[in-house]
Amino acid sequence: MNSSIIILFLFAFTIHNLEEAVWLTRQSSAAGKVKMHKAVTQDQFLFGLFWVTGFAYLITALYIIYPDVALFKYAYFGYVGGMIFNIIFPHLISTIIERCYSPGLFTGLLVIVPIDSLIMKTGLAANVISASELIISTIIAGVVIMASIPLSFKAGKKLITY
Repeated sequence: MNSSIIILFLFAFTIHNLEEAVWLTRQSSAAGKVKMHKAVTQDQFLFGLFWVTGFAYLITALYIIYPDVALFKYAYFGYVGGMIFNIIFPHLISTIIERCYSPGLFTGLLVIVPIDSLIMKTGLAANVISASELIISTIIAGVVIMASIPLSFKAGKKLITY
């Protein structure tokens, strides 16, 4: 697969996370029907955001440099697929239930879904990954990322003390 297509994931992911960084903690601290986790401070949230963004950059770089290493390929495509699910849950579902915009939905629908779909379509068409491998990778990456987010918030609480 062409490195340019692989790198598009990082552009989409970064702009999505920038939107979340600006508004998500303010929106999540407001009283609402949907609570994914305990309220976190802006510092904790940003620490978690840098963690998941940095991890995405690392996985992408490793896949570009070592495309034949299955672990890096599956981690990369799992991250790509996981981000599409992230747009549906929590962003779209939260927006519908709360009847209030969930930060990240706009860039998710405008950038993440089309770009990540293109990446997955290209990977499948080039036989870089099979449909079953993509599904399994997405599930595993989604579980790992979701489990790491509360841990990154806790780490941020301990490490960001100023």
